[in-house]
Amino acid sequence: MATAVSGAPKRSRSSRLELIGGQILAFVGAALFAGVIGGIIIVLYGENPLFVYATVLNYATARPEDIAQVAENATPLIFSGLAVAVAFKAGMFNIGVEGQYIIGMLTAAIAALYLDRLPGVLLVPAVVLSAVLGAAAWAAIPAILKVKTGAHEVVTTIMMNGIAISLVAWAILNPLKSTGEQSVDLRTNLFPGKALMPSLAEPLGLPSSVHLTLLFPIALLACALVWFFLYRTRLGYEVRAVGSSSGSAEAGGISIGAAQIKVFLISGVLAGFVGLNHLLGDKGYLGNNYEVGLGFAGIAVAFLGRNHPVGIALSALLIGVLIRGEDGIALSTELPTEVLIILQGVLILSVVVAYELVRRTVARRQLREEAVVEAAAPAEA
Repeated sequence: MATAVSGAPKRSRSSRLELIGGQILAFVGAALFAGVIGGIIIVLYGENPLFVYATVLNYATARPEDIAQVAENATPLIFSGLAVAVAFKAGMFNIGVEGQYIIGMLTAAIAALYLDRLPGVLLVPAVVLSAVLGAAAWAAIPAILKVKTGAHEVVTTIMMNGIAISLVAWAILNPLKSTGEQSVDLRTNLFPGKALMPSLAEPLGLPSSVHLTLLFPIALLACALVWFFLYRTRLGYEVRAVGSSSGSAEAGGISIGAAQIKVFLISGVLAGFVGLNHLLGDKGYLGNNYEVGLGFAGIAVAFLGRNHPVGIALSALLIGVLIRGEDGIALSTELPTEVLIILQGVLILSVVVAYELVRRTVARRQLREEAVVEAAAPAEA
């Protein structure tokens, strides 16, 4: 039985509330700062910042289909952010979410094409399970190398990202190459319709151009499950203890290697969902033009959300708004859409710095309070 382990001093309820309030103010202040910096850049391009920001907000919220597209954009980012955050809680940096979700798409495509005799009620779960198992197996390799040989996960996962891209390219060029109608892009055969993820567009009365699927509520459910795992289970406690202070965790009887492998597998499972909306909700096949960069975007989402499931969901939706706003920028202004990418980067940097300043301020105040209490104790005795 593991004893209680803590890598940091326990915070009182008032300290926790102070930290949460400080983080909220820090986010608001960082957002305002990023808006000012972005406004300066927009002015240099000869545009009105207020008009540009209003255009972004309007294109993201004016119609129900716009809101649905924001949710569609946020869906893979939520899964990617959770995958990064879970590993980071154990003190590990999973740069390999990119390669893991690419392998997940490959194994999902294999299941969709070769298990097509299954009824739809079984085929969709089989495809999703194949994606999850493929991504988790790909994540297990750097995890085992980390624990058994000490190879740093950043190096191994980056290398495996390249291997994953090459493996998928080989697969769609050889065994999975389309045997039917030829297309400009290399791709697999079209998946059977019963293998696709159920769409929410028709039930919500949205146009078919909106590819919002059942994966969005599943992503929100994943946030709740990750929160429960991290803060209400023994393994989650062990993961946080290892990430906070591996030495203290080991002294408390926690197996660091076992916790790291388990958390990397969980991270891989979450990564397996990242590419499914693109694969099963949009394209309906795996081609060489699949969506890339979602794994690296998850790092930004996790940092912006402070590695907390609720923060990750909100951060993903915020970035989804910016992605949707790119269309408005392109149609209504002369600005390059890269301006929003700059704004996103400034926002992330500002929030990370602001959160760290708040954390240090609260920690210093707590240490002063503890010093006062300890100094008063001998006098009372």
